[in-house]
Amino acid sequence: MIESIENGIQLVTTAVCTALSVSRAVRSGKRVWLLLALAAGVYFLGDLYWQLFLIFYGETPDYSYIPYLSWYAGYVFLLLLLLEVRGPRPSVPRSRLLWLFPVFTIGMGVFYLQWGDWISNITAAVLMSLLLWHTTDCVLLWRRDPPEMGKRCVADAIILFCTAEYAAWTSSCFWMGDTLKNPYFWFDTLLSICFLLFPWALRKAEEQ
Repeated sequence: MIESIENGIQLVTTAVCTALSVSRAVRSGKRVWLLLALAAGVYFLGDLYWQLFLIFYGETPDYSYIPYLSWYAGYVFLLLLLLEVRGPRPSVPRSRLLWLFPVFTIGMGVFYLQWGDWISNITAAVLMSLLLWHTTDCVLLWRRDPPEMGKRCVADAIILFCTAEYAAWTSSCFWMGDTLKNPYFWFDTLLSICFLLFPWALRKAEEQ
């Protein structure tokens, strides 16, 4: 029951994010809003499959590429959104700290192999490496440039999203049942809230 309610919350937040983004894309004609609409929309479709499975079968679905492909596509659209917001990158050296992210994502992928398969873990590790790499790179570029603080909101929201995603994945490996004491539901709710932050962050980026 709690899983179904929590998943329903995520359906609502992704639907709201999609609707707001589509509306803004139509009015402004800006590609960034279309990319956000696609990111939230495909994530919504993955959640919808999961929710329908819970309703019809009364249990969490076994591993299926249908929702995972939707969620992975969401990561790709978030990455494209970030790069669109950033624009051409200045010719400055990248921080060596960025290499920590591939090490982290690959390490976590190896850990998750106890519960998942090679294809899904490699795909998630590659996409999350790219997303965290470029997002952190943008944060480092914009940290000392006050005029870019609006764009920084987009990067911060994506970092929060990635953090919530990894926290939910990790806590799901130690499943504590369909109860409020299960930290998975709280981390996944935080991830849901991120979809309400994305439109706000993108508006801040536009206002600068």
